[in-house]
Amino acid sequence: MIVGYARVSTEKQKLDRQVANLKERYPDIVIVSEIYTGSTDNRPKWRKLFRQCQNGMVEKLVFDEVSRFSRNAQEAIVEYKQLYEMGIELEFLKEPHINSNVYRQASERKIDISTDSMDHDTANLISTVIDGLNEYLMAVAEKQIYLAFEHAQKERELLAKRTSEGLKRAKLMGSKVGRQPGEKIVTKKMKRAFRIIRDKYEVFPDGYLTATECYRACNISKSTFYRYLEMMQTEDRLKGIYWEYTEEKEDKNITEQDVINKIIEHSKKGA
Repeated sequence: MIVGYARVSTEKQKLDRQVANLKERYPDIVIVSEIYTGSTDNRPKWRKLFRQCQNGMVEKLVFDEVSRFSRNAQEAIVEYKQLYEMGIELEFLKEPHINSNVYRQASERKIDISTDSMDHDTANLISTVIDGLNEYLMAVAEKQIYLAFEHAQKERELLAKRTSEGLKRAKLMGSKVGRQPGEKIVTKKMKRAFRIIRDKYEVFPDGYLTATECYRACNISKSTFYRYLEMMQTEDRLKGIYWEYTEEKEDKNITEQDVINKIIEHSKKGA
């Protein structure tokens, strides 16, 4: 089984790009995706996938890039070697030079010189040198893999540092960073509802819709309608504008089409 592992560190980040790249290379790939906080190593889906590798259920693991494998270089090289020794093929789409088949080729490309015709001392010397060279070649291959993981880790740390420094500079310059205490998020839907309520709810001048008709027109619930009314009332009172409203019982017989017809009829009268 070929499995693609996609990971993001926060809920705001998207997995779409990673998944698309994995499926482009292997259309029938099984995707395991995970969202976890960057400050913790608790990755339950990765741990489960690792156990499946140990149980021989996975032949090949594919990652969009090396940074998706692990956030820590030391941990990454240990797990890389463990998976390699299990016989799992590892592929990194953006860093093919550290794919496990490259590492395997390095291990198989050993120097081999026959010492049969040499005397005992010379044969031992040559064998020691060859073993040393082979160990060196494997160490070089392993170092390349470690450096790739380390580079990805440093890039993440540098990005986090730059982001932190940027926020600090913005604060020093008086800029507001993030949502301020007590600040409310205003969505497009909320703005639209506020406009309809002020224009058409009967407690306002020129308004002609009942409460039920108004929240039908806004496409919001009854509770949301009255919450918006309370927000608007508070906002107006700060400006010295006072008005009152009474919570009405919902008229369940009123349909959206009834409301549309009433708005159309009112607009005709206005014309």
